[in-house]
Amino acid sequence: GEGARTAYLSVNRGEGGQNGIGPELWEGLGVIRTEELLAARKLDGAEQYFTRAFDFGYTRSAEETLQKWNREEILGDMVRVIRMMRPLVVINGFSGTAQDGHGQHQVAGMLTMEAIEAAADPNRFPEQIAKEGLQPWRVSKVYGRRFAQTSSGPRAEFDVGVYDPVLGRSYAELAADGRSRHRSQDFGMI
Repeated sequence: GEGARTAYLSVNRGEGGQNGIGPELWEGLGVIRTEELLAARKLDGAEQYFTRAFDFGYTRSAEETLQKWNREEILGDMVRVIRMMRPLVVINGFSGTAQDGHGQHQVAGMLTMEAIEAAADPNRFPEQIAKEGLQPWRVSKVYGRRFAQTSSGPRAEFDVGVYDPVLGRSYAELAADGRSRHRSQDFGMI
């Protein structure tokens, strides 16, 4: 509604999760979940990116996740997206702490903050600069997604109930429709 170019970066494709619509698991489920994300992006107009991380199932800690993921490879993928997109604002969907529950979510939150710093540093992932023609990029603002009023510090609040006459619905309705595209995760909403 504000005319901003937006993108989502999914660290993995959800291959290790449950499937509420069929028998597919692992790679097959990854294909389904990729298509669900792309269907949601058709609704909201955002771009969709992924890293090479594989969802190997539920983990309780970041440490457990990092035993199975190549941290530098995934971090490099995230830096590449930041350098390609050149965002002014990044919203980190996870805190990078145990509050995120799932260990892969914890790592996503941690690596997001590392990637933001690394993207601005020409000494980090210099091959992206030399071979891919990307340039270092400094993000202007970073926001964390919070659902409770418990966090302190500066806040940005948005009225998602605003009706958009061009869309013929509110942004909350658009978001619910997009979330309903994630059928394999039983995210459907009324």
